[in-house]
Amino acid sequence: MSAGGRFNRFEALDSWRGLCAVMVLIYHFIYVVRIDWLHFNLISNSYLFVDFFFALSGFVVCHAYRRRLGGPRQVGGFLLRRAGRLWPLHLAVLFAFMLAVMAINAGGLHPESLRIGADTGNYSLKGLLLNAALLNSMGFYGVAWNGPAWSIGAEFYTYALFAAVVLLAGARKLLPAALAISLAAMLAILLVAPTYMNSTADYGFIRCIAGFFAGVVVHHAHERLRSLNLPFATAWEAGVLALVGLFVASAGVGPDEVRPLSVLAPFVFGFAILVFARDAGALSALLRVPPLQALGRWSYSIYLIHMPLLVLLGYGLWLYGDIAEVPVREEIEVLGHAKNLYDLGDPLLAAALLAGFVALVIGLARFSFRLIEVPWRDHIARFARNVEAGGGVYAPLPPRSAMAAPAAIRRRR
Repeated sequence: MSAGGRFNRFEALDSWRGLCAVMVLIYHFIYVVRIDWLHFNLISNSYLFVDFFFALSGFVVCHAYRRRLGGPRQVGGFLLRRAGRLWPLHLAVLFAFMLAVMAINAGGLHPESLRIGADTGNYSLKGLLLNAALLNSMGFYGVAWNGPAWSIGAEFYTYALFAAVVLLAGARKLLPAALAISLAAMLAILLVAPTYMNSTADYGFIRCIAGFFAGVVVHHAHERLRSLNLPFATAWEAGVLALVGLFVASAGVGPDEVRPLSVLAPFVFGFAILVFARDAGALSALLRVPPLQALGRWSYSIYLIHMPLLVLLGYGLWLYGDIAEVPVREEIEVLGHAKNLYDLGDPLLAAALLAGFVALVIGLARFSFRLIEVPWRDHIARFARNVEAGGGVYAPLPPRSAMAAPAAIRRRR
């Protein structure tokens, strides 16, 4: 903590989160629209950056709550705050997407993949209810509706597991418990998950547990090392960046050929968090520039909004092709596997579409952050404070809400 009693944010990690969200966006885009020159392993394996989110979440939540979960009231307040962080935007995006898909179905002109069903398909009532209840990573159903939201459900129930572990093990025994849980989850993924760390709606909960509790371990390491100087900090940061890039590129050949090596993602990203949490080198200084900091603030919105918009973009391209009787969707071999992609014919046009799409998602994320994320997080924080206070008063928010930014990535000095 600084002399003035204030917390300082881990600003470099904020920007990491924003950049990882954009990488996941690009990864999904190139499996909808054909851009051949982006199909190299670093981009085609970018689904792994979701594991950075999990590890960072464990790091942050451990920092903020490991000594605050002393009883049922504190746990209740904690879960309310985490629900306030995740659920409002998830429900808002899911509801808006549902209305859009309903309107497309009502129009009657759409591909079979966008058909609404009762209990089968990508857009079923059953899938919708499971998504709304955040049960979309437990193996009850395949990927449905807003596909990337499987990680939101996995993370919420991992929070509950974390609270239970803290209550049972206590803050002093949290480190060995977290290490054992993370390693056990990694082993389970290695043994039973057919796609290893590309597991989503099937073994996504276990994948999240592996990454989250690795982040808890990393936070303990940070606590023990933070008083020591980090010599050659810029070299450490450059080396870690190279390690992450090499690992992601080596973990498979796209989403269809994931290697067992991918199971190490929690600790590779955890090591990156450990180094960049120091905010000591030139790369950290670069990551603290305002545009990248804004990207970090909007990262959750970027992550949740991009897939529904991408589905609607694909529908627009399909509709154009159907009306104009122009073949815009073709079967194309990508990294040795057949994929049905929209082919615009001109690589520059496809690249321009990607740039415009990224800009659109970031622009909408800015507004959803301000209009949905922050106000609802603040409202639910009031209820959490009331629960923690025993229900005696409706606890007001502080003058400047501590919940006005993404999950607290803060450090004491």
